[in-house]
Amino acid sequence: MDNEKICSLCGQPLSRYGNKKIKDGVLCRNCIKAASPWLSDEDYLNLTLEDYKKHLEYREKNQEKLEGFKADKSIAGKYSLYLDETGKQFVISKRKDYKKDNADVIPLDDIKEISIFEERYLDSDDVDICFDVKLDNAQIDNVYFRVNEFPGLVRDSEEHKTTLDLALSYLDAFENEDGLDFEQAEGE
Repeated sequence: MDNEKICSLCGQPLSRYGNKKIKDGVLCRNCIKAASPWLSDEDYLNLTLEDYKKHLEYREKNQEKLEGFKADKSIAGKYSLYLDETGKQFVISKRKDYKKDNADVIPLDDIKEISIFEERYLDSDDVDICFDVKLDNAQIDNVYFRVNEFPGLVRDSEEHKTTLDLALSYLDAFENEDGLDFEQAEGE
């Protein structure tokens, strides 16, 4: 079978959609399910098959780390933030059961920068409020997500204000941790 038509990791035939290209091959959608949800398309393009195998080892060890993770503080939203203040680490998960989600346990010391900004839609005044945590981490460069539940908020609407308040509460939770100090980005 042609190497471009099979998964470089498991050897199964590739489906039509949901595959990810890596430097030296292609991963099927089943093999990428075990990866961190915070890997971007660009991250995949920079990974070799050997790098991806190491990432999967990291994900297995992460599952073990989650067993010791104790959320002292949480903020619920489309993505929920859980802080382990004693362990000086955090997870952000789309599921309430972050252990089942195998949410990445990230040390607070890995945070380089946090920003909140609006992304504007072309041909529209609608915006999304985004939250981005840039990291100095061997496996994940950043945790980036849209805070609003559905795309396209009307600026200055009640939903826009509520969503911005939620994003600011994430930022406040991080700022209340020892040694962390971040600023809100203006008008990016």
